[in-house]
Amino acid sequence: MSNILDVRELEPKERHSTIFNTYADLKQGDGFVLVNDHEPRPLLYQFQAEHDGEFEWWPLEQGPDAWRISIQKRETKEPNRTVTEFLQNDHSRLDALFDLFNNAIKENDWENASTSFDEFNHGLRRHIRGEEEILFPIFEEKSGMTEAGPTFVMKMEHTDIKENLDNIKNTIGAQDSAEATQAANRLRLTLGDHNMKEEHILYPESDSFIPEAERAAVVKKMQAL
Repeated sequence: MSNILDVRELEPKERHSTIFNTYADLKQGDGFVLVNDHEPRPLLYQFQAEHDGEFEWWPLEQGPDAWRISIQKRETKEPNRTVTEFLQNDHSRLDALFDLFNNAIKENDWENASTSFDEFNHGLRRHIRGEEEILFPIFEEKSGMTEAGPTFVMKMEHTDIKENLDNIKNTIGAQDSAEATQAANRLRLTLGDHNMKEEHILYPESDSFIPEAERAAVVKKMQAL
């Protein structure tokens, strides 16, 4: 589990320096969870300016009472990131959260099941939003493929995925382990096929259509959602 840096009790003028000092002390591949009382968008922009391509920024919770961001120092420093690499990393991160949820369900640990699912649910919906609002329009413009293209299929599957997420949320509220397991298995099958198509078709094609400078901008916009 990542270390937690809660800056809510610090004076505003001390927060950024504390956060960047904590980041500087990280070994490559390590990270921490930042907890703040407001959306830290200016902080993200400072990270993007000073540590371009060196960090991961994954929101776990975005208000209204707290903002929790997982910040990691990447093992490789590469400002010219590809769409494929960035979104595959998010798939892997989300898979790990989903595994934590499933393990908690097996143990009837509803508190940890709820926490893990909330982070997974938030992250997956944010992932989908990034694709539909940022990546897909660029892909469709560059490729000319809209109604019959891969993004059309992905959007249809996104609708099914979000319905599955709602179903799982309901089973957690009812603390029904059998229904939760069945719903989770359905989502796992759907995501497995969906992610494979994205990682082997849509993402590489996006990288081939989108110039290198624009790919970096796409990644930064997705981080800022």
